[in-house]
Amino acid sequence: MKISTFLVFVSMALAVVTADAQTKNAVAATDENAATKEIRGWLDRWTKAFTQKDADAIMALYADDVIAYDLVPPLQYIGKDAYRGDYQQFFSQYEDNLHVEVRDLHVGATGDLGYAAGLELISGTLKSGQKSKVWLRFTSLFRKSGGRWLDFHDHVSVPADIESGKAMLELQP
Repeated sequence: MKISTFLVFVSMALAVVTADAQTKNAVAATDENAATKEIRGWLDRWTKAFTQKDADAIMALYADDVIAYDLVPPLQYIGKDAYRGDYQQFFSQYEDNLHVEVRDLHVGATGDLGYAAGLELISGTLKSGQKSKVWLRFTSLFRKSGGRWLDFHDHVSVPADIESGKAMLELQP
């Protein structure tokens, strides 16, 4: 009788441990799904603000200590003020018809850190009347602060021909 009581106890303990592990994994997966949805929402807000050329709305999405590597000099932008200037200079070149298309988006998160990476088509009409259409590669890193995801690192680039040193702006996915 003692052995069968022991086996019942062991079976129950294993069932509890297994159920607890499954619950923790389900909670972690749910948290991760919620985080990736929140980061996708961040990207939606950024896209809307970008197409409206709204530097204030864009900067509200970034951490104060953001570091960014953009297509144009300098090599890096450190802090919101510097990055705001980059956005404002970019926006000043375009009419009000900026468009962003994102492809091959990859989003992930673990704990309070997340990322988004993919391809962006930035298109519009320059104030000179010239049409602009360029595919870019981007990676953004996020941290959750005060219940909000903030971008603390951006990297935007285009492929380059190493031999000529020229950007390859005609490439398409």
